Amino acid sequence: MSALTRDVNPPLTRSVEDYLKVIYHLSSQGGFATTSDIAGMLEVAPPSVSGMVKRLSDTGLIEHVPYRGVQLTAQGRREALRMIRRHRILELFLTQQLGYDWDGVHAEAERLEHAVSDGLIERMANALGQPQYDPHGDPIPT
Repeated sequence: MSALTRDVNPPLTRSVEDYLKVIYHLSSQGGFATTSDIAGMLEVAPPSVSGMVKRLSDTGLIEHVPYRGVQLTAQGRREALRMIRRHRILELFLTQQLGYDWDGVHAEAERLEHAVSDGLIERMANALGQPQYDPHGDPIPT
């Protein structure tokens, strides 16, 4: 079983998982993710982002640094990487095992990543031989 499985309650909401993935991607490029950048990537209003930033900060998933932006805590980073792993395993499984087109697999994986269990993801990873890269060539976190 991967180190990126989750056995904590309550489970994160789809919205929280999406925010963590976006913050991970943005902060990995420049250190901090700004409210406006998060809003742009998620196609939501900046006030909505401000509310979620407070919520994520209160739960210990992110750290908010005034006038700089937000960055993930260690726990937030683990959760973001868990979601990225799920997404990339799903993309690979859908293309290799179910014949999905390379170009159209992202949207399907985006829907499924929130619905399947960590156990199913690990079974898929085992069936695929514990792959290191997704169909787009991006590394799969372990």
